[in-house]
This record gives sequence, structure tokens and C-alpha cells, in this order.
Amino acid sequence: MIIRIATEGQYRLEGEALSALDRLDDQLLDALEADNREEYESNFREVLALIRGRGSRVPDTELVESDLILPAPDTTFDEARSLFDSYPRQLS
Repeated sequence: MIIRIATEGQYRLEGEALSALDRLDDQLLDALEADNREEYESNFREVLALIRGRGSRVPDTELVESDLILPAPDTTFDEARSLFDSYPRQLS
């Protein structure tokens, strides 16, 4: 799966890393639904760290369509509530 982090670039994520991302994403969405700002911020940092740490960066010269686009790392809680409104629960 190709994941774009807005303002940063694209990463390729596969296998167990994708399953781990799916679990973290569910926690992030749960935090947004519960209106829990601290949990959201913690979960979003974990999601970004997982993608950066376990994903492989797609070179800027390689043109591939993103399967999933995440907002910029500095996205606020209020912005995230509307941005994640149509975000899929199941990534794979």
C-alpha cells in the first residue's frame, strides 16, 4: 500500500506493518469519535512514526498513486475531525 503523508511524501507499507497501522488507525478514529484530544494526538504521532519507521520511502522521482493520504503532521484535532470523517476503517 502506498501512503502519502501530506507535506512530506509517500511511503510503501506492507505485511505486518500494514496490519499494525490498521490497528493504530482504529484507535485514532476511536479517539476522534470520543472527542479525546490527547488520545488523538498520541495515536496520530504513533501512526506517523510507524509509517516513517517501517515503511520504505517512495522516491520523489517515482510517480505512483497513493492508496491512502494522511493529513500533515501538524494537523490540529479540530481539523482532523473533519478530515478523518470519511477515512476508511479497514485499510487492507
